[in-house]
Parts: sequence; structure tokens; C-alpha cells
Amino acid sequence: MSATGAARLLRSNASSALALFTLTALAALAVLALGACASAAAPSPTPTSAPTAEPAPDPAAPVPPPAAAESGLPDIASTVERLMPAVVQIIATLEEQTVMGMSAPNVSQGSGFFFREDGYLLTNEHVIADAVSIEAVLSNRHRLPAEVIGVDAATDLAVLKVDPDEIAEEDVAVARLGSADAMRIGEWVIAIGSPLGFQGSVSVGVISAKGRSLGAGTDRLNDLVQTDAVINPGNSGGPLLNLAGEVVGINTRVIRQTGFVPVDGIGFAISADTANPVSDHLIEFGRVARPRIGVTVQDVTPTVATERGLTVDEGALVISVAPGGPAERAGIEEDDVIVRLDDLPVTSTSQLVRTLLTDYRVGDAVRLGVVRAAVHLSFDLTLEEVPVDGADDDDENGEDDDDGGGEDGEDGDG
Repeated sequence: MSATGAARLLRSNASSALALFTLTALAALAVLALGACASAAAPSPTPTSAPTAEPAPDPAAPVPPPAAAESGLPDIASTVERLMPAVVQIIATLEEQTVMGMSAPNVSQGSGFFFREDGYLLTNEHVIADAVSIEAVLSNRHRLPAEVIGVDAATDLAVLKVDPDEIAEEDVAVARLGSADAMRIGEWVIAIGSPLGFQGSVSVGVISAKGRSLGAGTDRLNDLVQTDAVINPGNSGGPLLNLAGEVVGINTRVIRQTGFVPVDGIGFAISADTANPVSDHLIEFGRVARPRIGVTVQDVTPTVATERGLTVDEGALVISVAPGGPAERAGIEEDDVIVRLDDLPVTSTSQLVRTLLTDYRVGDAVRLGVVRAAVHLSFDLTLEEVPVDGADDDDENGEDDDDGGGEDGEDGDG
């Protein structure tokens, strides 16, 4: 081999060796890189963090509905579940006369609820009127005799009492009285009762209006909460609850029709703001010691203001003055508009009646602010007790033209 050929062979061998070394180095780097990636992506388990195998979900298992908070819907079911044991069925036995002059028993039924731990129940006066015996049927069907503590026909409320020693603590709940005033129009409400004897029935609706008046004369009810929750005969005396489980009303009436026109979704409940002081009076005195001014009043509405030529658009219009009563002695006259009671503005008859009942007692001295033919006057008088028959009770005989009628279809056994 010549010197030139030997040199060419050496160069070729050196180049091959360099190429082989380069390929070997690259292969080693690739192996190291793959090992590092595998180590970072899936670290070796340690004894303290060993993964646990979870069972695969059963495709046939039912999917639970979303919680109320997740769905955005009100959690009505939880409120009902918690308060159902507070609601009772009221069974009143009456003695009625047959056409032959014989005495025969008859049964009336409605609803009621525990509002205190010591066995006190609230219901409607018309549910137990003229009853010779009364039973309260708990949600577990246990029947207890109930005693009448006091009734107030003017608000259609009655307080009953059962022996708390006869009730197991786990069998009942207490539905606290809340405030309808704190509710907004359109908020959810729940009615629980025994319509047509179906104990523990639930219906749901909203607050349609507040401060309604219904009826006339001695059958007139004020400060009512209007609702579209379904109310039927047997719901009377049952609670109207807010979503927190507070009683905002006591179901009492429903309008079925006006004239020959059927009506749906107009039920009424006595405001809890009225039931609170009335129940306190009934427990303390056995009756309501209701202070009176000695007038019959109605709401001032735009229609009334126009018809009577009034210079104010709200207040309590005096439509009659009781002879010899506090208002007559003080100098108040028919067509005066009561706009202030001491320092409180008067905006409606319901507000006036409730304020007198809640904040005042018989014998208190008050100052009434009155508008008479655009002139503002003040009168001082002393409150007297409404006669037991209620004939001269403030606002009892008034008529509220803003109710739009409807008494033709009014059902007192709601």
C-alpha cells in the first residue's frame, strides 16, 4: 500500500470512529431524558402515599338531584320536614239541633300549630266556635284533648292548650311567630294543614299582598296577608310559613268567586304581627282587652279621596263616631281623617288598629292628629276598652272600598 493510500485509510477510520462516538453519546442522552420525564410524570409511590383503588361508579345507580343551593331553587322540603310536627289537625265536636228539635253531634275540622313549648296552640276562632269538645291530632296521629284558653272573634284567632306531659319531645316541633311586615311581595310561603281532612298537606305560593281587609260589619277582618298558595276547607288555623320556618300568617279565608265569576289563587291569612299581641292577650287575660278610640274608619284610597273631596291621600277616614265614646267627647267628627297617633304617622286602618292593640293599653292617653277640610287639628283623649260584643270597635264596622268586593264567594272554612 502506498503512503497516500495508507493516509486515506487512516482518515476514513478516524471519521467512522468519530461518527460512532457521536451516535453513542446521543443515544445515552436520549435515554437519560426519557428516564427523567418518566420520573417526573409518574413518581414512584412511597409506603405513606400509596394510591387507593376507588370502585367504578354504577351506571345503573340513580343520580341524586342537585341540592337546593346548587339548583338555585328554595329548599322547601327541608322547611316542611322540620315544621310538619308542629302542625296539628283540630277536630271540634258540636251539638246541633235537628229539625225534630233533638240534639245531635256534628264534627268540624281544621288545623292549628304549636307556637310555644308549653303546649299552646294557635288556630282560628271559627274552627272551634260552639264546640263542646276539641281534640288535637298530632302528625303521628296521636290524639290529645285540647282546652280553650281564649278566643277573639274580631281577629278570628283562638289559643288552645294541651297537656305537655302527654307529648313526647321528639313528636312535636314549635313554629315561632315571625313578621309579615318583614316579608316582601313575591316571596315564597308554605301552607301546611288538613284540607278536607287530608292531614299534613302542603301547598306553596308567594305573598301576593299585605294589609288587606275582608268582609264587613262584625265579620270584617283586617291586616290580612294575601297569598296564592292553595288554601281549602280544613286549612283554617294552619300556618303560612316563610322559608326560614317562621309563621308569617294563620290561614283563615279564601275567595271562591265574585258574583258569578269563579276566582282562583286568592287566599288570606291573619298577619303574624296581629297574632302576636292577640295571643299574648288571650294567654294573659283569656280575652283581648282591646283599647278603642270610639270611631268606625276606612282606608283613604284615591277613589275615596276623590269621592269625598279629601285633601290627603292616606290615613284612616272617620265614617261614624260612637255616641259617648272617647272620640266624640274629644271633638272628632265624621269625615275627619286620622293621620297621626302620637308621633306615629297613620297610613291605613289596619296599621291604626294593630298599633292600638300592640303598643297601647286601656286607660292610656293619646293625641290624634286629624285633617278636617285641609286644616290640621290635634285632639287629646283617653282610650277605653272595646265592649265585649265589639259593636263599637275601631274599624270593625268600616268598609274598605279598595278590596274590590269578592265577599260573595268568601269561604270562612279555608
